[in-house]
Order: sequence, then C-alpha cells, then structure tokens
Amino acid sequence: MNLQAIVLALIVVIGIAAIPIFRLKHAEFKRTGKHPKGYYMGRGIALGIVIGMPIGLALGNIALGPAIGLPIGVAIGTSMEEKHAHELRPLTEKEKKLQKLVVSLLVFLLVAGIGVFFLAAKAIG
Repeated sequence: MNLQAIVLALIVVIGIAAIPIFRLKHAEFKRTGKHPKGYYMGRGIALGIVIGMPIGLALGNIALGPAIGLPIGVAIGTSMEEKHAHELRPLTEKEKKLQKLVVSLLVFLLVAGIGVFFLAAKAIG
C-alpha cells in the first residue's frame, strides 16, 4: 500500500467521523439557538493557522506557520469567546462523549501518522 492511499484513507476516516458531530451540533443549535462553549475558540484557532501559514512561507519554513498561527488563533478565539459569552451554552453529555471519542481518534491518527512516517523513511533510506 502506498503512502498516498494511506493518507487518503485517513482523510476519509476523519470525514466520516465528523458527520455525526456536525449533525449533533446543528441539532443542538436549532434547539437552543446557542453555540456550544469552545465554538469561537475553534474558529479563532482555524483563523490563526490560516494567518500563520503565509508567515511560515515568507520565512522559508512552512512548519513554522502553524506554530506561529496557533497562539494568534488562541488569542483571537479567547477574545471571541469572551465577546460572545452570553450566546454560548455548556456542552451536553452527548457532546462531551463525542468530544472524547474525537480526541481518542485524533491521537490514534497521530500515532498512525508517525508510524507511516517512519515506515516511509525506512523504505526510502
């Protein structure tokens, strides 16, 4: 199995795992009219990484982009969470369980990705 097939399989797994999460969050938003706590933090982090990527490219080290963008995103997310605190609701029990499942899946994918990296490095070198 080549590296591209493994990466594609991981992307498909992540996409499939995201579907029930998006459905649950959408249903809860329709029911309450409020986003869950951490909603704006996630948006801020995503925005920060998007801001950091061109910085990393400009510095000639693409890996530096997310490292620079992450703290920028956390600052943006914290600011947005405070600004919209009255619009946030606590996570439901089902959301908490899904969040734990997602974190476990991401840790598994991280370990699998590291394993694939070492296997590819061994095959090349």
